[in-house]
Amino acid sequence: MNTLEIQSIKSHFSNVLSHYNNLKKKFVDSSSELESLNIQLIELKNKMNNLTMESSIIYFFEVKELLAAVEKTIFDLDIEIENPPVDPNPDPEPEVILPTIGSVELSTADKKATVVSKSISDIQGRLTQVTYNLKTSVRNVIEQRTTTTPTTPVTFNSILTAGDYVVEAIYSYTGANSLEQITKQSNIATIKEDVIVPPPSTDAIATLKLTSSQSWGTGFSADLELISHTTENFGGNWELSFDSPVSSLSQWQINASKVGNRMVITSGSDWSGAPNFNLGPNGSFKVAGINGNGSPFDNKVASNATLNGQPVTLIINGEIIGGGTTPDPEPNPDPETPKVSFPDRLPILGSTEVGTIYLNGDESAVLGTVSVPHTNIHSEYAIYVNGFKSSLKPVELTRRSSMLNVNIAVAILPLLTGNNDVQLVFAGVGETTVTYFTTNTLTIKKESTGTSKKSLIGYWSSWGGNAGATRYIDLEAVPTEYDTIVVSFIEHSNDYLTPQFDPEASGQVTKAEFKNKVARMKAKGHNVIIAVGGQNGVFHLESASDKKIFVDGVIKIIEEYGFNGFDVDLEGQSAQNGTSHVVDAIQEIVEYFRAKDPNFIYSMAPEVAYLISEGFGRLYVDLIKQTKHLITTIHPQYYNAPGTAIYAFDGSGPVECRDQARFIPEFTEALIKGHDGPAWGEPQSMIFPIGPIPEEMLAIGLPAGLGAAGTGAINEMNVFTNAWREVQRRGYENVKGFMTWSIDWDEYHNWQFKNAIAPLIK
Repeated sequence: MNTLEIQSIKSHFSNVLSHYNNLKKKFVDSSSELESLNIQLIELKNKMNNLTMESSIIYFFEVKELLAAVEKTIFDLDIEIENPPVDPNPDPEPEVILPTIGSVELSTADKKATVVSKSISDIQGRLTQVTYNLKTSVRNVIEQRTTTTPTTPVTFNSILTAGDYVVEAIYSYTGANSLEQITKQSNIATIKEDVIVPPPSTDAIATLKLTSSQSWGTGFSADLELISHTTENFGGNWELSFDSPVSSLSQWQINASKVGNRMVITSGSDWSGAPNFNLGPNGSFKVAGINGNGSPFDNKVASNATLNGQPVTLIINGEIIGGGTTPDPEPNPDPETPKVSFPDRLPILGSTEVGTIYLNGDESAVLGTVSVPHTNIHSEYAIYVNGFKSSLKPVELTRRSSMLNVNIAVAILPLLTGNNDVQLVFAGVGETTVTYFTTNTLTIKKESTGTSKKSLIGYWSSWGGNAGATRYIDLEAVPTEYDTIVVSFIEHSNDYLTPQFDPEASGQVTKAEFKNKVARMKAKGHNVIIAVGGQNGVFHLESASDKKIFVDGVIKIIEEYGFNGFDVDLEGQSAQNGTSHVVDAIQEIVEYFRAKDPNFIYSMAPEVAYLISEGFGRLYVDLIKQTKHLITTIHPQYYNAPGTAIYAFDGSGPVECRDQARFIPEFTEALIKGHDGPAWGEPQSMIFPIGPIPEEMLAIGLPAGLGAAGTGAINEMNVFTNAWREVQRRGYENVKGFMTWSIDWDEYHNWQFKNAIAPLIK
């Protein structure tokens, strides 16, 4: 097989496809006669796309045979067809309405993956089939399944090991003249490592573990753990006894005494007289911080251990010493290799820096030379970017020499734009321990892949009539500098469930007039989007049916008024019964419109508290993590956060929200890096649960002037402009721009915000 053979067979396929398209035109109704042929052609097209020089000769002949069979079917059908009479006045061709797919949902159970397509719109019945490719996170295909009913769940046969998985869905449909395809990716599903719990010993009623934390010539400090293997309920009536060279043991929660060579331990009692440690059926307890005198801690510190007079298995510092009715000991089997577990974030406690591991990089590759410690059996490594573990699955390296080379392309790492710190963590696995080694930190600069255009985003809250200090502003009177206008808000009805929006509530405009105004502003180049939430937009989604009411209602409003984007300004109580339905609803809404318009805007305005701690609720934590691939802009509210402070990166202490001159650059840098600055002498005082936010996705949200917010609102616009210059000075040139609450308040203050900020970014 050579290049000419591949070119020849692909050219042959093009001729067959052309013959097929001509054949379709001869059918008055091709839906039934050509259905089987459609499926064959789709299969052939997929195989043809996968035919390369690396394909086996067997695969080449398989494709060739399928092509011959399809061609014969087309030829036979062509002979059988009698050309219908030509209509001198044919009906015009109907408009082709292409199918749309909302989302592809992947779930796992019992180590198997199930996929289903959601929110499919196929008015003309053009979808013929969907092919699902189950892949690993590094995009290796594991299994392929094909179905003609995409809304029916499909379960793959493969048994999944630990790792991340994704499904690529290829939808085949009849286009205007030929077969076409739509490709969509599912969410990522994770299979976790099995936790293997060894069975309890059957030759003794319990196991006693003694583990030292310190030891010296005449004493030690240790922990005691007792694990029962019987259904007996000892409660607090247990007595541990063992031979020991120590003179005494002490710990305030137990009673310990020595009779001859025998140490006896029983449970102490609390202030009410109840025992501190109860031992139930198959139960256990641990006593920490026992101090021993008269002897150092070694494997002779205890022997012949019993529980209420019955022998127990004794383990000292991980080594089985004896006990129970165990027969003559057999040779110890090779211990199971310990598991490597890379944490999601750095630093790794107890890790060791080694100078024999180096990373050298440029903007195209990360090159690593690793010196493997000779005591290790095998090794693994993981890449960390800006302190967060890469989405790459850790790679196992079997040692064949003392030196290993690592070559990882920068392009596949989840780098943000600007300067990024890349670090390799190397896990050396010995017979009983895992040792983590950290490399030097390599800084790699990556240019922005997004647009460099800055944005001035303003909330427009005039639809309800503006009963406060501000006055009604006609939508078409919004200044040209505001490229994105966020109409605020979609609110709830009395059921906290059904979305509602009525511009006529302002008493200034009819629905028809407002729709025309939205259309004219979009024609002028503005984005006019709709926000959901705010003070009166609290939604309680407690079930799948609730979610459907919310999704359908929001979609109806967006379509009715022609908004080209959707902004989320929900408050924490919207997720009082959990976040899953809320997050799923928002994702469905965005994916519904993205299928129609790839430039559909999806933004959000979380308060500071929702971004820096899960203690204020997981709504935005889950929302950002699960829909980050869809987000256009995150413009956090750098205001209304009394008491919130960010630790300065220069180590000078906390900076409060109301100190906008310092808070703006510190909080911006913290969001981009994914963590707060140094504090209390530690390298990192807090790691934000949302992780890093890419610069080009981040805009700075500020009040337009006094009265617009409770905290953080000022009229000294030079503070904002100087803070922006500091953000740029720190190297964050790709920050998207500014958001303000609100256009109405900016007008109230004679457009001070727009006049000060627009020249900085336009």
